[in-house]
Amino acid sequence: MKFEDMNIGKDILGSLNDIGFEQPTRIQSETIPIIKQGHDVIGQSKTGSGKTAAFGIPLVEKVVKGEKIQALVLAPTRELALQIADDLRKFSHFKRLYIQTVYGGVSIGPQISGLRKAEIVVGTPGRIMDHMRRGTMDLSNLKFFVLDEADRMIDMGFIEDIEMIERNIPKDRQTLLFSATMPQSLMKIREKFTKDAKKVKTKTKLSEDVLKQYYCDVDRKRKFSLLAHLINQEKPKLSIIFCNTRKDVDAVARNLRNYGINATALHGGLSQHQREKVIGNFHNGITRILVATNVASRGLDIKNVTHIFNYSVPKDARDYTNRIGRTARAGESGKVISLLSKEEHGSFRRIINTFSYNIEKMEVPDFKILPFRKHESRRNRDFKGRRHFRRKFR
Repeated sequence: MKFEDMNIGKDILGSLNDIGFEQPTRIQSETIPIIKQGHDVIGQSKTGSGKTAAFGIPLVEKVVKGEKIQALVLAPTRELALQIADDLRKFSHFKRLYIQTVYGGVSIGPQISGLRKAEIVVGTPGRIMDHMRRGTMDLSNLKFFVLDEADRMIDMGFIEDIEMIERNIPKDRQTLLFSATMPQSLMKIREKFTKDAKKVKTKTKLSEDVLKQYYCDVDRKRKFSLLAHLINQEKPKLSIIFCNTRKDVDAVARNLRNYGINATALHGGLSQHQREKVIGNFHNGITRILVATNVASRGLDIKNVTHIFNYSVPKDARDYTNRIGRTARAGESGKVISLLSKEEHGSFRRIINTFSYNIEKMEVPDFKILPFRKHESRRNRDFKGRRHFRRKFR
């Protein structure tokens, strides 16, 4: 089946052809016709399977230009909201729909202005609530309510915000709920929000033919040295190194740069402008190694990520699944290497038991031990302080 066979309008088909969309993925081929028929949908499929297009293509086809806000899409993070909005703009290129992103950490003024013209709003729950309280977002004509990465929003504590938003939007609407996993907490709200929903579930695990997973046992003090060795040995085209804390992200990125490996940090402590710049540089191949917290494990649809390194093993098994979903996307191959200290064996065992992953042990090669500085040198801190002082007062 091709998109041409799905009775999609010519303006949307033209946009899809321009961006090279020809063959729908399984979640898209099964979901798009159901959404076009007007049913509520609960979609579950593996990360990287094309869920955004599964709801986005029929959404932009149904929304009418110039008739106020008709669709509200909730996402757990700013990055995912921006990614979804960017995809929707591509899908609706010839239809010229106005799509407004709404998230915190930036000035609210331009968002208020954009909301007056928008037909589709994509945002995070907290800032959506803010606009609803201010009365700056008219949802009286809302026809579509979409929750993307719904399980992640619940994990992040947004359930009360989501319920409040749902209580204050029209009941006569189409609800679309998409997720990679379906925990018990999510099953409760899906029954509450949807009516006679059609359930679509495709393969939720990445194929072991395209994704190879390994782990290395290593002493915690030697972990950074092994990471640097593996990067030089594997020579990844694009890679993401995941750490559990912002402090570790900054330290690993800084030490990699000290040894000539161009790496950039990404975590929630950066400003929105900084985060967008980091993601943009990674997207465009300017930066080839991203060191990140779980903020990058959802919603970053970046092609050609060949390697995922777990510098820290996540405590939640689902976070591991979301991390490895950043590679082996759209049928490409990928490789995951987890660096496992003895303190992390329990968490790693839970991951294997929860998802029955086939993770092979990689024998640790001989490698050079590199000094690892946890904190930035005093000289660098003083230099940055002087530079900030000059910039602020000159």
